[in-house]
Amino acid sequence: MTPSHPPIPRRRWLAAALSATLLLAACGGGSHGDDHDDEHHVDTLGRLVIADGSTTVRVLDLDGGNVVQNYTLDHAPSALYSSPSHRYALAVQRTQDQVQVIDGGIYQEDHGDHLHDYKRNPALLDWRLPGVRPTHYQAHDGLAAFFMDGLEASSLPAQVVVLTDASIAARQALASLTLPRAMHGTAEPRGNFLLTTYREAGSQSTLPSQVELYQRNGSGYSFVQRFEEACPGLHGSYSNESHSAFGCTDGVLIVTQDGSSFSTRKLPNPDDMPVDARIGTILGHPERSTFIGIASPGHFFDIDPVAGTLTRINWAEGRTRRAHAMDAQGRHLLILDD
Repeated sequence: MTPSHPPIPRRRWLAAALSATLLLAACGGGSHGDDHDDEHHVDTLGRLVIADGSTTVRVLDLDGGNVVQNYTLDHAPSALYSSPSHRYALAVQRTQDQVQVIDGGIYQEDHGDHLHDYKRNPALLDWRLPGVRPTHYQAHDGLAAFFMDGLEASSLPAQVVVLTDASIAARQALASLTLPRAMHGTAEPRGNFLLTTYREAGSQSTLPSQVELYQRNGSGYSFVQRFEEACPGLHGSYSNESHSAFGCTDGVLIVTQDGSSFSTRKLPNPDDMPVDARIGTILGHPERSTFIGIASPGHFFDIDPVAGTLTRINWAEGRTRRAHAMDAQGRHLLILDD
């Protein structure tokens, strides 16, 4: 069997409110030591998709350091995300209820005895992902979930749309779930399972208060259970191999997966949590067992789901966070302050 070269390394994306850059894919150097070296292996630093608050997005090729393509979107994007395997840029147009897609042109195909690299021209797809108020987006292990908030004033319920790079290439979602009512929620894809949020009927808040578990059934999902542990004012989530974390006003809710079994645990806010602060953003890295929780304007906490601890990180006194990101290996947290 012909040995295959390492896959194109995946990179994290970094987005700010109105100005965003998105690294789609990159490949390190190296040699196969076989006949496929020159024909199938692409050495590239990757491409960046850049948005500046207008309807124009630019694709920057990092190998040449030049803009290789400009695209005019239907509307100015409210956020940029990378697809689960980082081939595509997803340009969210929240108030216009759609997501446009840019093919970065760098990807791999499995040819059985080797992985075939491709570096082609970028392209703006003619396909748009529809959804009422697309907002939170979470990717985990080759899957991504878009949470569409819906619109309560128009009786339009929330929806979760799950994507893969292959489903985007086919111009369709992998699966979807329509929830009972609108909410500002989130969803975490975990293989054939999906963790998403529940908001009680008649709630005065648009934020959910519990987490539900669903199992994929073809192109849809079947309800499994609603976890009893409450998560008031739920906002923000992230998943690693074994755990999913959700931000609550009173702490962090941890959902642990062991095969097809799921359990929950609440980590209460620590005593040094500032008054009126709560963790509303959670980030991490697929290879890290711990998470980072962020309470505005600039309070950071280490979340250890195994030890059951939530510990403040003293990074800078009195600073305001403007943006943040994990590095590609998950070893460093980068914070842009004021």
